[in-house]
Amino acid sequence: MHAGTHTHKLAHTHTLARSSSLLHPQTGRAKLLRVLFTSASWGEAEPLCINERPVPALPSRAPNPTDRSPRRLECLLIPLHNSKAEEPTWKMPSERCLSIQEMLTGQRLCHSESHNDSVLAALNQQRSDGILCDITLIADEQKFHAHKAVLAACSDYFRAMFSLCMVESGADEVNLHGVTSLGLKQALEFAYTGQILLEPGVIQDVLAAGSHLQLLELLNLCSHYLIQLAVRWLEHNCHYQYMDELLQYIRFGLMDVDTLHTVALSHPLVQASETATALVNEALEYHQSIYAQPVWQTRRTKPRFQSDTLYIIGGKKREVCKVKELRYFNPVDQENALIAAIANWSELAPMPVGRSHHCVAVMGDFLFVAGGEVEHASGRTCAVRTACRYDPRSNSWAEIAPMKNCREHFVLGAMEEYLYAVGGRNELRQVLPTVERYCPKKNKWTFVQSFDRSLSCHAGYVADGLLWISGGVTNTAQYQNRLMVYEPNQNKWISRSPMLQRRVYHSMAAVQRKLYVLGGNDLDYNNDRILVRHIDSYNIDTDQWTRCNFNLLTGQNESGVAVHNGRIYLVGGYSIWTNEPLACIQVLDVSREGKEEVFYGPTLPFASNGIAACFLPAPYFTCPNLQTLQVPHHRIGTI
Repeated sequence: MHAGTHTHKLAHTHTLARSSSLLHPQTGRAKLLRVLFTSASWGEAEPLCINERPVPALPSRAPNPTDRSPRRLECLLIPLHNSKAEEPTWKMPSERCLSIQEMLTGQRLCHSESHNDSVLAALNQQRSDGILCDITLIADEQKFHAHKAVLAACSDYFRAMFSLCMVESGADEVNLHGVTSLGLKQALEFAYTGQILLEPGVIQDVLAAGSHLQLLELLNLCSHYLIQLAVRWLEHNCHYQYMDELLQYIRFGLMDVDTLHTVALSHPLVQASETATALVNEALEYHQSIYAQPVWQTRRTKPRFQSDTLYIIGGKKREVCKVKELRYFNPVDQENALIAAIANWSELAPMPVGRSHHCVAVMGDFLFVAGGEVEHASGRTCAVRTACRYDPRSNSWAEIAPMKNCREHFVLGAMEEYLYAVGGRNELRQVLPTVERYCPKKNKWTFVQSFDRSLSCHAGYVADGLLWISGGVTNTAQYQNRLMVYEPNQNKWISRSPMLQRRVYHSMAAVQRKLYVLGGNDLDYNNDRILVRHIDSYNIDTDQWTRCNFNLLTGQNESGVAVHNGRIYLVGGYSIWTNEPLACIQVLDVSREGKEEVFYGPTLPFASNGIAACFLPAPYFTCPNLQTLQVPHHRIGTI
């Protein structure tokens, strides 16, 4: 059938395109493209003349009267002749081939490019019109309508506020403190559109709002804007005399290596400044010395406005033998959070291997985990010598050199630029007298002065630049009440006044210049284990022990311990009364002399013994607005 007799005219479907991007690579003359739509059931299309030059008719397929399948449009790009005599080349556009599943079922996943944008635009219009909004935010007495679902989708702050056991979750209006009306307006505009107009007059309000509301993408945009603003200011009127002073405030150590190479070292302003070059080289050396980073920490390697919070690591559950999760306490609103709710704990990157009865230490705002008991594929558990390090800035773990000995139920302490591992039991459950030291600069463990006897299940803490060890059990099952102190400069152990009673599986911590021993158990006259609820304190200056006039609310063994702002946190553990792991945290507040008290703190997300705890800067990438931790508490009568 001739194209001229075709009853369906396609002139309205022909599209001509002229563009500089279509220049012929050799002649430089523009090539015209025709987009012609045909169908499997149509005949030939009539030729189209362009610049008085006919385009050859397209080859057609004969119609199939039995074919009742839907018509599929094919898009053909037809290049016209250039100045040289050459045959036109027919090329079908690239198209994904149908999979076997698609051919058999007739199903195909289709995607709309505009759907997401149109839905968000409709929601934004509803927000502007005040239609179907279910929350009103108030800042500076100015009200803003919004949708909880949209806010929770782009902000962990709002997700926790509306989905957890918070007072605001059922409120129609929420007052936001610490956020200006201008900042909130801009933050909401970004949440609904993904766009924001930044300028010097609003950047501070926007940055504060993005930080408080945990809009991380908005914070990234503000950061890039400030960098560009600083560079423009330096280039304007040649403010180069201020450059060295300005660069001192840039935290090059927090930039990744690629950014340092591609941006910092390649920018003319940086290359022209000796100070800038030195700072960038310092940051590159910091990144290259992976293991030494904890002892090379400076102001330029730490995030701003960090606050400490409670971390829990590992442990042993009832139903799961070993835990590798790392969590931190993160109530969005500490005044209104239900303290017993497990939702106040946020999960971070887990340890490489689950373990319990391990030890942790903090050096340079890095968390070190060493030893402990792990479970093998066979179901057998044993002590290990592996160790790893957590970086809260990047939420990542790194393996470090393993210890010389496998250890569990031991003590790990950080003094100056070293970690010290003391005693414990090895993989054969033999009690060890050995002590070893880890050097981050060399990523190496070496033995130092050993104990005068084997010891495990003891407690330890670093105070006054010394490592203190109390209690424990020997390889002959003798419970101890000794207090020993390690002097690193002299590499020797010194005996101090013994404790008021024997303790094993207990905890020790220091506040000001006093040591406190808490929990654990002892043996009665029948050699049966008994819980110890008494709290004893040791004065470092007078070498004297004193029994405190307050006790633990319940006995705890094999607990984690952490100290912050004059408070000692006894985390989880095991009860010999019930033979069950514990989910409670007891807090001993000794910050005010004569007004000491013991109360229950937040509840763990699961009951666990052999758990470890510490205080570290809160991970900035998840909660940049978390203020200095003030863990609320309830008396035992209100738990």
